[in-house]
Amino acid sequence: MPKIKGKDEVVIFANTLWFILNFKKSLIDELLKKGYGVKILFLRIGPVFNLEEEFINQKENLSIYPFMYFCFHILKKEIQSRRANGRKILLAFTISPIILSSLPLFYSYEKYATLEGLGRVFTSKYIIFRILRRFVERIYKFLFLRIYKSVFVLNHVDFSYMLENNILPISKINVIPGTGINKQIFNPLNIFKLRLKRGIIDKNHILDKSNMFVTYMGRISVDKGFYRFLSSALSLIDDSKYSDLKFRIVAPLKDIEILSEDLKTFLKRKNFVVEKYLKDPLTYYASALLIVLPTTYGEGLSRVALESGLLGIPVAAMNNRGISSLFMDGILGEITLDSEPYGFTKIIKKILDNYSQYSTLRESTYINLAEKYGDEASTNSVLSILEKLNT
Repeated sequence: MPKIKGKDEVVIFANTLWFILNFKKSLIDELLKKGYGVKILFLRIGPVFNLEEEFINQKENLSIYPFMYFCFHILKKEIQSRRANGRKILLAFTISPIILSSLPLFYSYEKYATLEGLGRVFTSKYIIFRILRRFVERIYKFLFLRIYKSVFVLNHVDFSYMLENNILPISKINVIPGTGINKQIFNPLNIFKLRLKRGIIDKNHILDKSNMFVTYMGRISVDKGFYRFLSSALSLIDDSKYSDLKFRIVAPLKDIEILSEDLKTFLKRKNFVVEKYLKDPLTYYASALLIVLPTTYGEGLSRVALESGLLGIPVAAMNNRGISSLFMDGILGEITLDSEPYGFTKIIKKILDNYSQYSTLRESTYINLAEKYGDEASTNSVLSILEKLNT
């Protein structure tokens, strides 16, 4: 039976719909502009619901499917469409989608894996993850050598790790500048306007730090450093010089809901503010005195650190795979190699004691960060590689 000329198609497959619609909008828009049909596959919704309605409205050639629905209801059409000779590309993000993309269902697709950091499996000290790491390394090596056309990583530490452990050849690995940040949203002018509107900053550009929070933003988990944050916060509260500080936890609603009653009582007694993730993160960035990132596992390129960097909010961070490059590029704050809570407390104090120095973002630094890590840079990097490998 003769081949039928079909539309070029890109499938974007990730763990959560939230991740795709928050961090891949620019890529999707550019693919649609270039005439590709785009399908979004996801395993679960993610921390914020009802994201797809505003995004998919009036967008032709864009479809959104839960993975299981896609498997059971679209499989027949996919098999029939193999007769069409349009280019078919699959972009898979994180472990589960990368492995599932090897199913026969996706046989006719060019496959590209993006490692959004090597994550807990590769860097956690827990023995279960150490065992799992060896297993995943073998799977990756097989898939990347035989099934995937190319692999994207977000930092040069992950780049070297893949080569040092002989997981894939250097010809198949590419470093891209993160997931992309919308500089129209994340910029110093927007945060200034919002702070002015809320009375956090006055007409003389003086911050009312008494109404701002030392803010932890992330999952409530050991690997995210949540309990190290609590320990550091308590040591600051017990220090008379810093006892008036306000502390805030911003986390997914499901993490907040499963907190033990004992921990909820403790946080309430110590006056911690606990807030759920919102669609508009500027809401809590505006009142953030500084952002703390005590993550202990290897993130690819911390989204929170990058957003804070573009907004000019100082960051206190534990050193891990991707974040050191952001400090080299000029984000405000301090990084520590000390994994103990007191080491983390030390850099928080350093920032607070010299706050004017750590809260003034130079225009040249902002431009460098925006050009290097913005949506355009990330999207253009991926598209240029896809076009280069169109053989």
